[in-house]
Amino acid sequence: MINKLPEEFVACILGDSSIPDPQGLLDELASGNPCVAIRHNRLKGSRPADGADLVPWCNRGEYLAERPQFTFDPHLHQGLYYVQDASSMALAAVIESLGLDRPVQYLDCCAAPGGKTTAAIDALPAGSFIVANEAEPARAAALDENLMRWGYPDVAITVGPAQRLGRLPEGCFDVIGADVPCSGEGMMRKDPKAIEQWNPGLVESCARLQRDILSAVWPLLRPGGYMIYSTCTFAAAEDENQVRWLADEFGAEVMELPPMPGVVNGHFFPHLVRGEGLFMALLRKPGESVRPARRLTEKDLAKATKLLRYGSIDTEPKGRDVIPSHAAAQRYDFDASKWPQAEVDRPAALQFLHRDAITLPEGTPRGLTLLTYDGRPLGWVNNLGSRANNLLPRNLRILSR
Repeated sequence: MINKLPEEFVACILGDSSIPDPQGLLDELASGNPCVAIRHNRLKGSRPADGADLVPWCNRGEYLAERPQFTFDPHLHQGLYYVQDASSMALAAVIESLGLDRPVQYLDCCAAPGGKTTAAIDALPAGSFIVANEAEPARAAALDENLMRWGYPDVAITVGPAQRLGRLPEGCFDVIGADVPCSGEGMMRKDPKAIEQWNPGLVESCARLQRDILSAVWPLLRPGGYMIYSTCTFAAAEDENQVRWLADEFGAEVMELPPMPGVVNGHFFPHLVRGEGLFMALLRKPGESVRPARRLTEKDLAKATKLLRYGSIDTEPKGRDVIPSHAAAQRYDFDASKWPQAEVDRPAALQFLHRDAITLPEGTPRGLTLLTYDGRPLGWVNNLGSRANNLLPRNLRILSR
């Protein structure tokens, strides 16, 4: 499929002398041929196979030759990998370059659907606490599902404009990820909506919104803390100009990114790297704090904005009983050995994910049973003997067949 790019956008790109081979960039965006990549979950011990086509800046990232039907892969639902654009995986490399040696408090202020949040989780020191915020409730629900599958328990999910987070105490985060809303120019190769919605006014309105968000969250960064700013656009008004504004307005120190092949001044251009368009910058807040930021409490977050979840919800009511939740089985540190288990094959796993009735192997004990697939937790059923009630939450079921 060949994309027809907006004429004004074409003129902007051709007139930007900072872009190497601007016509090559336009040709690539018009190709409609994005690459496909996944990032394996370090916490769950998932890794690319020997000989995999690795993403150069992420040793857990793997390029795929074609796009499979991910929905029908039980491993996706077990949180063993995340489908993510390769350029976006660079966040993990940037965090790892900081040399953090103790748990930190991390804010992802524009987090849905969760790709960069899960990348941050894998790169941060063990025991770090993550606050993932999303403005739109529907997108926040998807964020919650994706983080639940990833299986890291020390996460809070908040819902509302990022500006509300400015009500939190100053200096309460050690690192902030600000993947702010943008005009989406870098997504034109893979998303026709990015082409349809583009106009110069969108760039200007996004730039204003970005400054509103940055003004609200910059005070939340402790002295000596880091902000990782990113967009999926090429426009200087949303990229370099915002970095310059942070430096002029707040004294932010612009730091060098770790070396990544093909990246030019923080820009991931699709004709130079195998990934979609992205801009990334690393900034440090002047000064130094002797102690890391304290962990925010549930009360702290609930006073500032709407709190969707605080930590891992490991139990749920079932009639008069309390049973382990689906989220508990998805935790990377879940001890499955304490429960009766039934290993299922792929067809049975997909039956479970459709929320259909399951027939368990002969001799499976009655009662609450953990289904496993490839030796890893998949979810719960209640074995009644003649049949097993499927306990997969309704919102997680696969709707297509």
